[in-house]
Amino acid sequence: MRPTRRPLVICGVCFFAAMLTFMLKPTDFLADHLQPIDLDSMVPERFQGWSAIPRASTQIIDPGQLAMINRLYTQTLSRGYVNRDGYIVMLSIAYGKDQRDALQLHKPEVCYPAQGFTLLNKATDVIDVDMSPPKKIQVTHLQTIAGVRTEPVTYWTVVGDIPYVSGIDKKLAEMQYGLTGKIPDGMLVRMSSIDADAENAFKIQGQFAVAMLAAIKPDVRSRFSGNRTVY
Repeated sequence: MRPTRRPLVICGVCFFAAMLTFMLKPTDFLADHLQPIDLDSMVPERFQGWSAIPRASTQIIDPGQLAMINRLYTQTLSRGYVNRDGYIVMLSIAYGKDQRDALQLHKPEVCYPAQGFTLLNKATDVIDVDMSPPKKIQVTHLQTIAGVRTEPVTYWTVVGDIPYVSGIDKKLAEMQYGLTGKIPDGMLVRMSSIDADAENAFKIQGQFAVAMLAAIKPDVRSRFSGNRTVY
């Protein structure tokens, strides 16, 4: 009996598909063609009425989140800022040179429950950034609680210079870069406050975000805020 050729054909097709996937797989890091990210120097410690709290105090404010973020990303920044009224906003920025490291899997709605918080609510909103040219940043608001600690959270995410909210948006952004042979970097910018009044917290966090972005140098600002949309 002549052996069937079907297994050989299937093996050949699989081999061809594997080779094609390998050939089309991006290997060039976008970050290697851009100014290197240095979060500590790029984000000022003082801007528009906000001042950074000494590092030791910042770490006491948010130890669990700081430890988790430091394990997950290429570079991180964690600071507490206080304004003239004594209101404190905790800022965490996570940067990854290789966005294939599944940044979206470690968003705050995943990390906070992992640290013992209960997620009460999640919603999207838009922050109007009054700069030239004006832009809108779509953000996610979370209401979280752990015991007596109520911590509203505002965050946004960026792939390269493309902001995204959903997993589908992220994949589309990755595909845009992939078609050019580039592996994009990514950034997650998070602000939170210990505040029982979530609406008040979100309002102040939005003001903080606008002031922070305005203080970042224009030539690197899009790495933090995004500069394009997914299409």
